[in-house]
Parts: sequence; structure tokens; C-alpha cells
Amino acid sequence: MTRKKFGLFLILFLLSTLTLQAQSVRILTLEESLNIALGKSYQVKQLEQSLLNSRMNLEAARASFKSNGQLFLSSLPNYQQSERQTPLPGGAFAFDRQKFMNLQADVFVNQPVPTTDGVFSLVGSLQRFQQYGTFEEFGLDPATGLPFSVTRKDPKDYSPTLRLQFRQPLFTYNRLKTGYKRADLNLENTLQTYSRSQLDIIYNVTTGFYNLFRAQQQLEIDRAQVQQSENAHRLAKLKQQAGLFPELEVLRLEVEVANARNTLTNSEANLQRVEDNFKLQIGLPIEESVQASTELAYQPINVALEKALSEALQRRTELRSDEISVQLSEISVREADAASEVKGELFLSYGIFNRREKFREAFQDFSNDRRATFELTMPLWDWGRNGAEVQAAQASLESNRLTQKNRVDLIKQEIRDAVRSLQSAQQRLEITQRSEELAEKSYKISLLKFENGDLSSQDLALEQNRLTQARTNSLNAIIDYKQSLADLRRKTLWDFEKDAPVKIAVPK
Repeated sequence: MTRKKFGLFLILFLLSTLTLQAQSVRILTLEESLNIALGKSYQVKQLEQSLLNSRMNLEAARASFKSNGQLFLSSLPNYQQSERQTPLPGGAFAFDRQKFMNLQADVFVNQPVPTTDGVFSLVGSLQRFQQYGTFEEFGLDPATGLPFSVTRKDPKDYSPTLRLQFRQPLFTYNRLKTGYKRADLNLENTLQTYSRSQLDIIYNVTTGFYNLFRAQQQLEIDRAQVQQSENAHRLAKLKQQAGLFPELEVLRLEVEVANARNTLTNSEANLQRVEDNFKLQIGLPIEESVQASTELAYQPINVALEKALSEALQRRTELRSDEISVQLSEISVREADAASEVKGELFLSYGIFNRREKFREAFQDFSNDRRATFELTMPLWDWGRNGAEVQAAQASLESNRLTQKNRVDLIKQEIRDAVRSLQSAQQRLEITQRSEELAEKSYKISLLKFENGDLSSQDLALEQNRLTQARTNSLNAIIDYKQSLADLRRKTLWDFEKDAPVKIAVPK
């Protein structure tokens, strides 16, 4: 084989491969569609990020109970040059210019106390302070006890400090525990929302899957009608050519063929639209071709209203979400009210410090550093701002309580409606399946009569339309039944087909 022929063969092979890939259709079952949607869909990815957000907030709140360290480099450096006013005898003032450089670093090791909202801190500091200029310092000689004076130029001092301190808020709520409680409730609420949203996604994907299957089957029904119309038209034309059938009847059947083809064209366009919507819904590329595959087996299910109500009122996540909303609103009321309360703080500190000219001497002969303070903050007036904030928080709390009370009635109404819809779908399904069987038999009998010349083209077309309508009604009935069953499963969190609770997988 020459190089030119080999290149041509390779190009043809690649083109044929690409054509086969473009024409390949991905067959999807309902279970496969749900797995894809729960792993790739836009809604699931949003839910996962919301869940991650709540989990990290709780992790941060939990970490606030543990020790933490901080390094403050407060002066790197702090250089100042200013004018100082010094009073003189006789009421006059002297104005001296001063210039200094300060370097300071502080290390804090903190240990919160969750039960009291206090915090223990071990604090280490080191300061280097240098003042520029010539200064005369006075003191007592430790050996002789006599006063002396020293002239220092650009003096500098080193001051290390080490202390253990405790700070405790008083007369107020525990903000540390409240923050953790809020984060914990928010995470639980997000988990409830995740479960509820996942059930909605499963229901929506199930509905979309059956809508796609309905569009596929409707296309097949319309194709069958086109074939039936074409066969009847072909048979009538042969009879006309033999002089056994009038031309008017043939023309009527030709109109029926055109109408059937027009219906088929609309079904093809509808299938493409439904298919694109389904691919977008479950997270597949819009260019990919998919097809729904399922067996619409029907097994009557007797759903007791009492059972459905009991399971829904026991399992619906909205009930717990309403409780969480009330608890979060109670926290908000407490926080708003605390803005106007009397607050106190107790501060205790014990440590050692020193100040020396030389760095090595600064870490010898430390002096004690003790401190105890009590602070009290009392609000005087705010022109009613805090009162309005408290009332707003209380209104939100009352609104959430009303929602909680109304939720039970809403759930009962939803379940009663869902059970009625399922029962109605079952009845329609049984009726339409019987109607389809009768329409099949009636069409076969009518076709034989038409072939024998005992039936007009109009009557045959009427039987064809009846058969098509019966098939469509039966298809819609079984799809409505499957969707009603999925809706009841979503609203009760109970699978009546398997007689088992619905399990929701939450990512870790």
C-alpha cells in the first residue's frame, strides 16, 4: 500500500470513528440518571458547598474553645518627635522638643474557659525604649545610701515582662457558648435542608426522566400512526387502481397521512427539547445524546392515609428546621437584649517585670507586677434604638413560632392531596389500559373490514385516531402514576413500593 493510499485510509477511518461516536446514544436507567444528578448536577454542588460552609463554621466555633497563640509586634518601630510643655516657677512654661524610638513585641497564649466565657492568658513582652538627647538622672547609691546624679546621652532601656492574667465578663450571657450553639444549630439546619433538597432533586430528576420516556414513547406512537395511515393509503390506492375504491376516499386517506406526519414532526421537536432539558438537569453535556430506558410495570399499591400521615409527621425535615429557626430566633432576642444590659468585667494579673539599661541585666532581679480591676458598663440612653432592635427580634421569633404551628396543617394537606392524586392516577391507569386493549381489537377488526370494502376511509381514520389517543392516554396514565408515587415518596420519606423508609446519603 502506498503512502498516499495509507493516508487516505487513515483519514477515512478517523472520520468513520468520529461519526460513530457522534451517533452513539447513551442509554440511561432511572437509577443511573439519579446517580449522575446526585454527583454532577448544579444543585447538588451548591448544596455541598453550603454544607461545607456550615461544617467549617462549626469547626471554627469548636476551635474557639481551645488554646490559641498570638504575636503582636506593636512597635516596629514607633518613632516620635514632638514638643513637650513643662511648667516653670512663676506660672511660665518651657517647651522642650523630645524624640524617642520604641520597639515592642508581645506574645499571648490564651486558654478560653467555655463554662464562664472567661480567658486565661500567659503574656510575655519585651520592649526597647530609646530617648534621644542628654538627660540627668538622680538616684540613691545602694552601697552608701547617698544621692547621686548621672548624665545620660540618648538613653535606652530594656523592659521584659511575664504575667499570667485572667479576664472574666460578668452580668452577661456566655458569648462563647452561644456562638458554638448557633454554629451547631446552623449545621443541623443545613443538614435538614440538604436532605430535603436532595429529595426534591430525586423527585425532579424522576419527573424529568419519565417526561423524557413519555416523549420517546409518544414519538413511537406517532410513528405507528404514520405507518398505519401510509399502509391504509397504499391499500386504498391499489384498490382505486383496480376500480374497487373511489378517488375521494383515497384523497381523504392522503390527508390523514399528512396530518400524521405533521404530528410526528412536532413529537420529534418536543423530544429534542425534553432531552436537552433533562441533560441540563442531571449535569450531562448538552451535545451528548441520551435515551431513557425503563419498564413501566404496574403493581397496584394500597396506600393508607393514616400511614402516610404518620410517616410524614415523623420524618419531614421541615419540622426540625422550624424548631431550629425558633431556637436561633431566641438567641437573636437574647443578643439584642444584651446590648442594653449592665455589663461588668473582672481582670486579674500576676507577673514579673524589669527595666534596665543593658539587655543582659534586664533578665535579673525581677520585680512583681500585680493588678486587679473591676469594670462596669451601664447604658444611659440610646433614644429607643435597643428597644426597637429587641422588638424586631421578638417579632421574628413570633413569626417563626407561627410558621412552626402552621407546618403540621400544611403537611397534612400535602399528604392528603398526594394520596388522592395517587389513587386517582391508579384508577385512570386501570381504565386507560383497558381502553387501549379495546382500541387495539377495534382497529384490527376495522382494518379487516376496510380491506374487504365494508368500511369507509373516514371510519378507518377515526379508528386510527382512537387507537393513537388510547395509547397516548395509557402512556400518560402510567407516567402520572409513577410521578405521583415519587411525589408521595418525597413528601412522606417512606417508600411504599418497598415498604421501607427513604434513605438519604449525606457527604462526610
